[in-house]
Amino acid sequence: MELKNSLSELSTLGKSLEQFGEALGLSSKILFEISLSMEELFSNLISYGYADDAVPWLKVAISHEDAMIIIRLEEDGITS
Repeated sequence: MELKNSLSELSTLGKSLEQFGEALGLSSKILFEISLSMEELFSNLISYGYADDAVPWLKVAISHEDAMIIIRLEEDGITS
């Protein structure tokens, strides 16, 4: 999924994580821990990773293999 540089996108991210977790039958504890980690990472990227006039994107891909959950996050924030 592609998300905008906005904290309002946290709800979209949260809903997607919830649907993914429910589809896999994850416990509420595991789902909470994943969601909390992703929300913190997403918030930090938005707050500190972009100049005010930037029109960036963040891409999140969630998958699973065997007993692993794989979350891939791509962004085009500030580079040095």
